[in-house]
Amino acid sequence: MSAPKAVSVTTSATLLIAANESRVYLEIVNMDSAVIFIGEDTTLTTANGIELAATTARTWTRTEENTKYFYTGAIYARDASGTSDVRVWERLINQNG
Repeated sequence: MSAPKAVSVTTSATLLIAANESRVYLEIVNMDSAVIFIGEDTTLTTANGIELAATTARTWTRTEENTKYFYTGAIYARDASGTSDVRVWERLINQNG
């Protein structure tokens, strides 16, 4: 992905980004005024997800030091009570632009 994509996150587990072994950078931005929760699969709930506060971002970058542990799996999100606008930006190995 060369540019961020918009995802509407609902009260159901919503796929933000599919698994990709070539991932070297990932940024998730909660553009909305509501808290969302992120996790690795569709069993995601507000009780077991990682909270991403309103209008905040979370980034991950693969480095030589963390490449063995860098997560390249799918990421899902869930809104506690409505629909939130979330942006996802993924960079891949050898990707330009």
